[in-house]
Amino acid sequence: MKIIVNGLDLNDAINKVSRALPAREVAPVLDCIKMVAEGDKLTLFATDKDLAIERSITANVMVGGAVLVPGKLLGEYIRNIASETEIALELDDGYKMHISSANSQCNINCMSVENYPEQEKIDESNSFRVTERNLKEIINRVIFAVATDDTRPILKGVFMEAKQYTLTAVATDGYRFAMCKKPLESEVDNLSATIPSRSLSELSKLLSDSENIATVYLENSNMMVRLENITLMTRLLTAGQYIKYDNLVPREFVTTLLVNKENFEKSLNTASIMSRSDKNNLIVLDIEEYVMKISSTGEYGTAKEEVTVSLKGKDIRCAYNAKYINDCLKVLDCETIKMEFAQHNSCIITINNSDEVLYFILPVKQVV
Repeated sequence: MKIIVNGLDLNDAINKVSRALPAREVAPVLDCIKMVAEGDKLTLFATDKDLAIERSITANVMVGGAVLVPGKLLGEYIRNIASETEIALELDDGYKMHISSANSQCNINCMSVENYPEQEKIDESNSFRVTERNLKEIINRVIFAVATDDTRPILKGVFMEAKQYTLTAVATDGYRFAMCKKPLESEVDNLSATIPSRSLSELSKLLSDSENIATVYLENSNMMVRLENITLMTRLLTAGQYIKYDNLVPREFVTTLLVNKENFEKSLNTASIMSRSDKNNLIVLDIEEYVMKISSTGEYGTAKEEVTVSLKGKDIRCAYNAKYINDCLKVLDCETIKMEFAQHNSCIITINNSDEVLYFILPVKQVV
C-alpha cells in the first residue's frame, strides 16, 4: 500500500470510525482500524461487533492494499499532524506503516486483515429515506428517556417505526415517555425496530443539520444507515417486544396551561437547585390562573420561583422529578409549550399547536 491523502480528511475519517472501537480491550484486531486503499479512495472501518462505522475519503492511491492499524495510536498521531496538507502512508512487507508529512515521520507496527471479522451483509430491500436534519432531531428529542438499567433490556433502545410518510421514535424508562414524529422522503409500508441507544447516540454525532438524505436499511437483527461517504451498521435489540405505547398516554385532562418555554426552563433550573442532591430531585408546582409557583426543599434550604402562565381548568398542585421535565425542555426549540395534567397528576408536555413531539411524565408522589 502506498497512498497520499489530505491530512484534515484523514483526521476526520479516523475520528468518525473510532467511535465504533471497543471501549475496553476485547481482542487486538478489534482495537484496530481497517484501512483499504483501492481506486481513488481510502476506506476506513472499525467495529466492536455490535456497532460498525465506515468512512471513505479521496486518496491518491499509487499502490492499493489493506491493513489493520492500531486505532487509538493512529488517531492520536494523525490528530497532531493533520494541519499539514498532505500525509503519505506506505506499508512495507513487514506490516510496518511509514507515515510522513512535511515535518513529521513515524513507523507503526500493523497487522494483517486475515483475522479481522468480515462485514455483515444487510438485506437492502427494506429501507426508508429521511433527511439528516430530521433523523438527527428525532434521535435527540427522545434518546434521553431510554432506560439505563438491565431490568428490561428492550427499553435500553429507541423504538422506531416508519409507516407511510411518517417516522415515529419513542423511548421510555418506565417513569417518563418521549415520542417524536418526522416526515419521510418517500412512502413505506411498515418498518419497525428497536435500536440500541449507544448506536443512535453515535449516529447523531455523524449526522449533519442539512437536507442531505440518509437511507436506513432494516432487517431482522441489523440496521444500516448510509450517508454521503459514511455508513453505520448496528445490531438491533431483539430480546422481547417493545411496549405497546398507543394507549399509554392519557387522553383526558383536568388542567391545561400554556407557558413560555425559556422562562419556564430558567425558573425550573433555579428552583430545583436546592433539591439536586436528593435522589428524586423533587420540585413542587403550584398552578393557579395566571401563575405557576415552582419550589424545592433540600438539605441546605428552600427555593421558590414564579412564572406567568395561561390556565384552562382547575388549579393544581403536583410534584415531579425536575430532571425529567428539564430533559424535555432542553431539546425543544420553540417559544411556547403546552402542559396538560391528567386526573392523577401525570403530565403531558407538547409544543403549542404542534403534534411533532410529546413527553409524558409521571408524578413523583401525590402532593396535598
